[in-house]
Formats: sequence, C-alpha cells, structure tokens
Amino acid sequence: MSSSTAAILALVIILLPPITLAGDLHGFRATLTRIHELSPGKYSEAVRRDSHRIAFLSDATAAGKATTTNSSVSFQALLENGVGGYNMNISVGTPLLTFSVVADTGSDLIWTQCAPCTKCFQQPAPPFQPASSSTFSKLPCTSSFCQFLPNSIRTCNATGCVYNYKYGSGYTAGYLATETLKVGDASFPSVAFGCSTENGLGQLDLGVGRFSYCLRSGSAAGASPILFGSLANLTDGNVQSTPFVNNPAVHPSYYYVNLTGITVGETDLPVTTSTFGFTQNGLGGGTIVDSGTTLTYLAKDGYEMVKQAFLSQTADVTTVNGTRGLDLCFKSTGGGGGGIAVPSLVLRFDGGAEYAVPTYFAGVETDSQGSVTVACLMMLPAKGDQPMSVIGNVMQMDMHLLYDLDGGIFSFAPADCAKV
Repeated sequence: MSSSTAAILALVIILLPPITLAGDLHGFRATLTRIHELSPGKYSEAVRRDSHRIAFLSDATAAGKATTTNSSVSFQALLENGVGGYNMNISVGTPLLTFSVVADTGSDLIWTQCAPCTKCFQQPAPPFQPASSSTFSKLPCTSSFCQFLPNSIRTCNATGCVYNYKYGSGYTAGYLATETLKVGDASFPSVAFGCSTENGLGQLDLGVGRFSYCLRSGSAAGASPILFGSLANLTDGNVQSTPFVNNPAVHPSYYYVNLTGITVGETDLPVTTSTFGFTQNGLGGGTIVDSGTTLTYLAKDGYEMVKQAFLSQTADVTTVNGTRGLDLCFKSTGGGGGGIAVPSLVLRFDGGAEYAVPTYFAGVETDSQGSVTVACLMMLPAKGDQPMSVIGNVMQMDMHLLYDLDGGIFSFAPADCAKV
C-alpha cells in the first residue's frame, strides 16, 4: 500500500492528556470529514450505531478501572456503521503510510493492530507492519510510558512491556512501542502506542493538552477544522466556559461537564442536582461531551422534562409516532431544518455558561420531491439503571468547542466553521 492510499482502518483517535507526544507541542491543524451524510433516511442507522456506542461507554464506566480479561467480544459493531461519525487522515511510520481514521473522544489506551496479528478483526487495510518502518522501536519495561499503564494491565517479559487491557465488553493485548506520527502539517517522532496482536478495536492517541474543533452542519458542508496546541483558541466575543468535572472513580478519559439546567423557549426546567449528577457510588450518571455519539442522550427524568416542554409549546404542530428510531417527531411543512417553528433549546452548565444549541431538530423523512415531511428532536432518553447523559455531535455542530485539558476548562462559542 502506497503512502498516498487512504483506507478506513478500524482505528479511533482519542484526544487525551497522557504523555504520548515527545518534544514540544506546536500549534497545528487538520480536517475532519463526516463519514456518511446524516440525510433523511439515515437516522435509524445513526441510532443503531449510537446504541452500541452508549453500551460501550456505559460498560466501561461501570467497570470503573481497566482490568485483565480473556474476553473475545469484538467492537466490530462500532466500526461497521460510521453514520454520523467523523474521520481524519494520519500518517504513521517511516516511510509514512497514510490512513483515514475515525475521530472520537472516549478512551485511555493508545493502540492499533500490528502484524503478525494472531487474533484480530477484519479491516480494509492490512495491520501496521513494524518490520517495514525504520523508526519503529519497542519500549522496555523501565520506560516512563510503560510505568504510566496501571499495574493491573501490564507485565514484563522477553517481548518488553506487555499489556492486556479490558474495554468494558472487549479487550486488547500486545506490547508498547514508539513510532513517528504525522497529523495535518505536524510530525511527531517517538509517539508511544500499543502494538496489539489480539484485539477488537484499534485506537491512536494524540495526547495533546489543548484542542478545538468546529463541526459544520448541512449535507454539503465539507470538511470541518480541528486545531491543536497553540492554534486551539476561541476568538469570538461570545465565549462561554465551564470546568471539566473530575470523576476518577469511573473513567478519567471521558470529558465530564456539570449540566445544571435546561431552558426550552422561555421555560426553565425543574432540573435538580440529582437530575444529571453522578450516582451515589460514582459509577453512573454525570454528563459527557462525546464526538463519537451522534444524537444527544439525557437521563430519563431530564429527557422527559425536555420532551414535555417542547410538546406544551408546540400544541399547534401535529406529532408523529417515533420515526427512524427517534421519539419526539412532528409533521413538517418542508424546508431544510424541518420547516416547523420550535422553541429554542439552551443547556446551562456550572459557572453560568449557557450553550444555545444551534441544531436540535432535523428532517428525517422526505416526499418524492425531497421536501421534509417529518422532523424529529435529535435527542433520546438514556437507557439503563445508572445512565450517563451524552451530548452528541449533532448538537455540537456550528459551535467552536475548545478542550483545554491542561487548564481543566471546556469553552464554546457560536461560529461559522468554514471560517475557523
């Protein structure tokens, strides 16, 4: 495979703070491209994919910490349906091989499939070939990267620093190494990652302390910008900020924020600290911002408040039974956004930050002329006994989101993403 070949690998880019990039981190940018358009008729696929995604996030949360396992459950369901997801190009090794990988924000071990692979899932491109790269190097057990992994998942043998890591309902096993990684216009030598020879889903970590992205809406929106390091800044005057919430008892890789209130139209919903707060044991509840989930999922009580508020303020609009796996739907008079007049939706966070959601209804059914006939709320109730709430990527569109992981701050501002 040539370095110009872009194949969709079973890889996930995780944007986290661990020590994975060697040397100084300068500002750089890349682009995100939606894998499949979220056009009418595609939302049932997005809901199906989300169900696997939410189960994965919830299982990992309930597990609390990484543990060794002999499970062979695969994450293929997360990969077979990329509706609503985003990808970006990266290059690995020397000579560089370019791949198109799924952009995501939810894990904490960095790995990809490596040859020879004894138990791997199928992917369009071959596993990474360490023997073909002049910059590949195995890491010893004495390395700081090896010591960074919890004792429960790593061991040492003749191969080097070996890991066996559980992801809630799946696992990966292999050894640590370093390699050259290029993202956008920036190249990084000696990036630490896992070379997995038994696994269910590959991941690759950029490990930066500051990044931002702006997801463009619309079927012909084109690529969306993602910026790292010193280039990740919000310059709009209407910037809102809220602190990330630390919940180490569950999963330090998730971007938790404290959702304190919701306003629909002019109505402030009766949200309390328990509506979206963590459960007493700390293994459930809370709210995360997740680019890998398409729709937004709220804890049941919170969702019912939102649903009833919309229904009470749209009494003159005809409701339609759940369509395409969605719940709150209305008959539409046409138009790209559904052609219905719905009240505004604002999410309020700790510190007084107000997130005026730009996109929260979308057309899911059309007639023979392509006009929207049914529009639905891009939100569903979270399932399970201790569900977390998830703000998905549809409600992130047309907002410039900044993750300042070093400072522990999540900031956002409305933006024309084409100009970011």
